[in-house]
Amino acid sequence: MEVSSNLSSKTDSDSYAEVNDVITQISSKVQIQDITTELHCPLCNDWFRDALMLSCGHNFCQSCIQNFWKQQANETFCPECKMLCQYSNCTFNLVLEKLVEKIKKLPLLKGHPRCPEHGENLKLFSKPDGRLICFQCKDARLSVGQSKEFLQISDAVHFFTVGEPWVFNSLEQFLRKAGKNHLLDFFQYHPFIQEELTIHQGQLEATLKELQSLKNMQKDAIAAHKDITPLLDSLEQGMRMLTPKELVSRKLSPGVFKGPIQYTMWRDMQSTLSPGLSPLTLDPKTAHPNLVLSKNRTSVWHGDIKQLMPDDPERFDSSVAVLGSKGFTSGKWYWEVEVAKKTKWTVGVVRESILRKGSCPLTPEQGFWLLRLRNQTDLKALDFPSCSLKLTSNLNKVGIYLDYEGGQVSFYNAKTMTHIYTFSSMFMEKLYPYFCPCLNDGGENKEPLHILHPQ
Repeated sequence: MEVSSNLSSKTDSDSYAEVNDVITQISSKVQIQDITTELHCPLCNDWFRDALMLSCGHNFCQSCIQNFWKQQANETFCPECKMLCQYSNCTFNLVLEKLVEKIKKLPLLKGHPRCPEHGENLKLFSKPDGRLICFQCKDARLSVGQSKEFLQISDAVHFFTVGEPWVFNSLEQFLRKAGKNHLLDFFQYHPFIQEELTIHQGQLEATLKELQSLKNMQKDAIAAHKDITPLLDSLEQGMRMLTPKELVSRKLSPGVFKGPIQYTMWRDMQSTLSPGLSPLTLDPKTAHPNLVLSKNRTSVWHGDIKQLMPDDPERFDSSVAVLGSKGFTSGKWYWEVEVAKKTKWTVGVVRESILRKGSCPLTPEQGFWLLRLRNQTDLKALDFPSCSLKLTSNLNKVGIYLDYEGGQVSFYNAKTMTHIYTFSSMFMEKLYPYFCPCLNDGGENKEPLHILHPQ
């Protein structure tokens, strides 16, 4: 099973031709500066990166608009015109990306970088913002009482390359530790997985070489007394990217690089796997009154008749859901849920303190890390914003992996162990498995959710 986003892209060749026509018509530096202002994201005031066009027509960096929405209490509206815009209706603006690339290569832009807001040369580095600024930016920050941590460019280069060597050292230690732990999982079954060991060790070594290459480039640039402005510009972007979380997210996707890797490859060796298949059961005290549990508490389905149940604080009264009887405050856990023949369901992990009376947004911010199916084929990860996933094969069993200390919840097609989606978060309280078989819809969705146990 493979998954992909439902975001579309503009690839009209005629539009690219128009971009080339625009470039050839630019004849003065003033015109270029006017255009570059339009090619900067309104939220970060920097060149567009992975530009998204909202349904209202305004453009923003993908990461900028997602961060903006996270700060707006789940309201996905345009920061410019305030129009409500669904993430699923956004499109990657490849024409705009192409224009940015061509404009940035023009000779007239090879001089000193300028502030997109004030038009002045960028001669200072703001430590709180982690970016280059001009003197007017500095005055504006001081006028509102913001931090006074401003560095000259030469001092900033020293700060990142000499004064703060722990940035590279800590990253290198993280990679080596993560890679070592990952490779040890394979090493104990050496006769069976020598080929996989070689592949993953090569991936780790290649990533470490990239890190060393960046460090060498910085040293060479300083030793050759090159213009340090472009060097610092690359540094500030590089340091934002070279954090352990971002590096793993971009280079070593947690759902692929980390996960129930042993179970993926040696499901027949269940007695020695860690994590193996956890024999979970359901907690009847949490079940919605319309839910029916099997005697062994491994299956749950929706019944037409609402049962008379005590309205305990733990019980759901709106969502037709039930929790697992075991909660987790540490460790790595993996379980599988059979969902065959069902038209809709929701499974995943939740915090112990979630709202169980009434309804609330099923988002990570509210303590829900869930995968949901509707209409047999509409699969979504209920992230913020939600992420639509394309089903390319039958999904009869869902594998759920929880790494508490690692802050990871991942979903897999349990038949093929193909990665579906990964949530990354920080867990501070007890977590429980979550199961929602949904309404039976007159028998169309009558099949139960069934927790699989080791054979």
